[in-house]
Amino acid sequence: MNVAAKFRRKESIAGESFLIPVCGTPLDMEDIFVLSPLADFIWQRLDGERMLDAIVAEIVAEFDVTAGQAGADAREFVGQLLQKGLVEEVA
Repeated sequence: MNVAAKFRRKESIAGESFLIPVCGTPLDMEDIFVLSPLADFIWQRLDGERMLDAIVAEIVAEFDVTAGQAGADAREFVGQLLQKGLVEEVA
């Protein structure tokens, strides 16, 4: 995943502390994401304006975590969101 990319939340989902896909079939309801404080921090910043590496820098400034761990966590979380169609990469 390109950390210099920008990502934004898709409009078809809702939630504050958890994400529930509101499209698809009832079988898709097993794809509910419960957000940790870090995941919620990342989610709130996926606005299509910030690059992922800028979000990682914000994580390091806000949380007691190394840049390497912040980057790995952010890439993993955004990768899961991409896989489930909850975010999209902005060109």
